[in-house]
Amino acid sequence: MDDYTNEQMTSQTQTSESIHLPMALIAFAFAVFLFAQISSLGQNARSMKWQAENLDRQITSLADSEKNLTELVKQRESLVQQSQQVQARYTELLTDLINLADTDPDARAVVDKYKIQRQQNASASESDAKPQATP
Repeated sequence: MDDYTNEQMTSQTQTSESIHLPMALIAFAFAVFLFAQISSLGQNARSMKWQAENLDRQITSLADSEKNLTELVKQRESLVQQSQQVQARYTELLTDLINLADTDPDARAVVDKYKIQRQQNASASESDAKPQATP
């Protein structure tokens, strides 16, 4: 009977040793997997926080840029008005020069040299640009 008990104990010890090693390896692999997942989540959280901070900075920058653009448009309106006034003066000057070219040979020489021409009637060009409604 001693032989049987001894053999039975030896086989049970070998079986328990053979079960503990794979279970330990599986537990270790699972622990490594969980650690990797937790680390990844931490890194993703840091990345999301960084993106949120950048988004806040970009929103602030965009609001400042929009404010600056509005101010620049207001500043440029006076320049546009001035340029329109200058253009109107040049148009009047050149119209007078063309009218004077009918009687003055020097004015005719300037008109011919620089090939100054009168544009077509502004109202005709505006009517061409805007489609008219048909009844």
